[in-house]
Amino acid sequence: MKRRIQSWKIARQRGVKRNRIPPFAPSKNEISFYKKYILKTVGKKNFPPRALILGATPELRDAAIKAGLESYAVDVSADMMNKFSALMRFQNHRLNKQIIKDWLKMKFPKNYFGIIIGDASLNNLATRDENIALIKLCAKIVANGGYLILRQIVYPSKLKSYKEIKRLITDFRNRKIKWEDFFTELRVIFYKNKVYNQRTFQYNVKKNFKLIDSLLKSNLLTLKEYNKINVFRNNVINTYYPKKFFIQEVENNNFKLISAFHDKSFKFFKYFYMFAFKKIKSS
Repeated sequence: MKRRIQSWKIARQRGVKRNRIPPFAPSKNEISFYKKYILKTVGKKNFPPRALILGATPELRDAAIKAGLESYAVDVSADMMNKFSALMRFQNHRLNKQIIKDWLKMKFPKNYFGIIIGDASLNNLATRDENIALIKLCAKIVANGGYLILRQIVYPSKLKSYKEIKRLITDFRNRKIKWEDFFTELRVIFYKNKVYNQRTFQYNVKKNFKLIDSLLKSNLLTLKEYNKINVFRNNVINTYYPKKFFIQEVENNNFKLISAFHDKSFKFFKYFYMFAFKKIKSS
């Protein structure tokens, strides 16, 4: 059966500078985490001076180029690539390479990159099989000792969440939680029992947003609140793993977790983890 690539129609909203805020973009602390490992590969004999960016994330491409690495951004959406490229500091730099292609069809030589980085990249693949295939491909094209650095939405073992939608909305309106926390709760966890398959790890975003639609219809959300949420609407299938399982999945394919971090700037950022994996053997 031919694989169906998910349709991304969110480049226009995501590709606006004012919307490049956490959690829709990495925070300053998360960017620092990426930079730490980028710099570990610079000027080292065993690390090729090239970075692969899984997606068009402008902040990651700029970080790699600033460090002096060739930045190969690969994304299936030309619209996304164009919109995000316009937000780059180094858009016209000679080290800025961009390729429109499905990640699972990338053709790079073995050990070609010193580091591979991605922002929720694996979350945006629709199945576990696709996740495994991409991890295996990364293990092939990153050098021995090279890094795989990912920002990933995962479910921690002890998950605390709002039980009542009215309480969540009231706390947001009373400024007990920030907008970023409010959106994250609605988009990642509050409807988990209704839209998430614990066997396949698939999260139905289309169904998720239809449930958010119902909040407007029942007058629980104002039109202004709804419109702000709807800016980031999409209809894809995400894959969200339990934290321990995700680490195990990557480590089963020639990588070893060497560091994990999550920015505590926002209450609900416990779902957003930074993971640094190191390739431990040749594939």
